[in-house]
Amino acid sequence: MNAPPLRHAAKVVAVFDTPELVLHEHEQPFSHRHQYEVLGADGTALAAVEEELRPGFLGHVRSSRSVVLVAGDPVLFVERPGGPGRQDFHAVRPDGTELGRVRQENSWGAPRFELATLDGVLARLTGGAWGGREWTVTLHADPRPTSLRKGGDLLGGVQRRPRSLRRALVDADEFVLRTDPTLERDLRALLLVGVIALDFARDLQKSSGD
Repeated sequence: MNAPPLRHAAKVVAVFDTPELVLHEHEQPFSHRHQYEVLGADGTALAAVEEELRPGFLGHVRSSRSVVLVAGDPVLFVERPGGPGRQDFHAVRPDGTELGRVRQENSWGAPRFELATLDGVLARLTGGAWGGREWTVTLHADPRPTSLRKGGDLLGGVQRRPRSLRRALVDADEFVLRTDPTLERDLRALLLVGVIALDFARDLQKSSGD
């Protein structure tokens, strides 16, 4: 049986029902911890994304989990169970039920991802080749008999905005996610995880020299 859709306060509806979202990475000159604001098209802050810390031998270290927060409350967790190389990202609701996963399909070149919900809706996030700033999200397969979509349909797009010199020096990016206004809330939430995954994978490639 499918898990219930994401439910929380009105702001949760705002963040996951908004066709255009901006993932704005914080400027952190001396930290590799991933932290973002999720903004609406008009710049309104809708949510925050924090890479969690856990106790380590010499203090707190980065965790393999990030959390999407609305008004300080968790509405979605992003878990990364893998190590170096191709990455898996699991979207998990606060009650522990899984929403879906984002899986990196390649280990070199511009990162490419498969997105899957628990009911089998599969999409692909592709693009960014040769330094490109554009990615597309297309439907690969949707087994639901009630679906009006078919393979190859465009679900949305991602754009990495040009950076100012200041933001380039601290390697802080900003991504715009634009989606079909009729897209289901859970699938839009998974696409946001896909953009988070894209930035993580790009940073791993840069740190490894790929």
